[in-house]
Amino acid sequence: MFKYTTIISTILVFVTLLGCSKEQVASKNVADTITKLYYGDIKTNELVKIDLVKFKVEKNLQSSGDYPYEVTNGFDGDILLLNRKDTNIGVVKNDKLVGTIDLNLKPRSIALNTVDKSILLSSTSEPAGTIVYGTNQKKVYKDSNYTKPISFGGTYATGHPLWLNENYFFILDRSEKSVELYHKDSTTPKDKLLTSSSVHHVIYKDGYYYGSLEGIVGSVSPGIIKFKVEFGKFTNVKEWLYDDYKNKPDDFVKENWGSHHFAFNPSGKYIYVGSNEGNVFVIDKDSMDLVDTFKAGKGVGHFIFYKDVLITTNHHDNFKSIYDASNPKDNKLIKELKFDDKIYDGVTMQSHTSHIIGEYLYFTFNTDTDSYLYKVSLKDFTIVDKLKLAGRYCLMGTIPKTNKQTPDSM
Repeated sequence: MFKYTTIISTILVFVTLLGCSKEQVASKNVADTITKLYYGDIKTNELVKIDLVKFKVEKNLQSSGDYPYEVTNGFDGDILLLNRKDTNIGVVKNDKLVGTIDLNLKPRSIALNTVDKSILLSSTSEPAGTIVYGTNQKKVYKDSNYTKPISFGGTYATGHPLWLNENYFFILDRSEKSVELYHKDSTTPKDKLLTSSSVHHVIYKDGYYYGSLEGIVGSVSPGIIKFKVEFGKFTNVKEWLYDDYKNKPDDFVKENWGSHHFAFNPSGKYIYVGSNEGNVFVIDKDSMDLVDTFKAGKGVGHFIFYKDVLITTNHHDNFKSIYDASNPKDNKLIKELKFDDKIYDGVTMQSHTSHIIGEYLYFTFNTDTDSYLYKVSLKDFTIVDKLKLAGRYCLMGTIPKTNKQTPDSM
């Protein structure tokens, strides 16, 4: 039997989704070499290459399919375009579209297995996953049929996949609200964990996995599920719903419940998780006690830590919340950095991915017509530069793997 002990020691880079949470700390050793940034544009189906030195668009490259939502690094310098409304992935090398990986499902999110250089994909349209070697799809891993998810977070059939090691992985089935454990040699799950609401993504620390429970708006609170995997089975499973905490915020109401991503703080001892109505919960990962709550913007969904500073991604608001997180039990507001006077309904205003390079933060802000790339100083949290990407809608980007300092994650 396979025992999961030092599971993460061989782990890969995993990218989500939707992103995905971004736990990044700048590395000054390579910051000067990072000069390019790539974003997918879901309006024009293009890959946008941005020169960060000249701060302008250097090149546009047509995608291989429809809706290149996620742009991420593959192997050997490749950049992969996940076309979420199409059944293929575009492969870009040296700024040329050199091929496609044809699939029999629509790719939602990706996880890379660095041991055997395989690609794990989950699907937007069915609760399934697949593994690709090179350009060859191997198998489809599927245990149920698609029904429209009732959990908060949209209609996609899956959450973000995750490799446990080079052989075992999770598929997060949003249709039936389950976490499924697979071995790559079998299309039948080794075990299945049913949850009160669908799991958006899973993170790992010190022998335990933590899943972000999305919640069901109006009926089931979001929360966290904590569990182990031992001998091919889920063990020590327990759910904590945010509504059960006695010290939760007063404005955390049933009608607006919903959650997205969460992230460990730099010490790895506390979990920061946002909620749709704008509250942030800080949870001790060991005791699972709620140790602090504070306000961010609507749709707070991702977190970046720069030293002891926390920067939020507020998907449905026009500002970022910047907090002193040196004491996770007493987070202090430093600044609300505003980017626009308007709120654009139905638009994901702040991009899922953000990038810390040296002492600057880069990310895109979206209106109902255009995207804007912002460069923000991390010394005083002021806007240094702004690049208009006219007629575009850019949500997920990447730094080329050949000179990037931190893995993407989502």
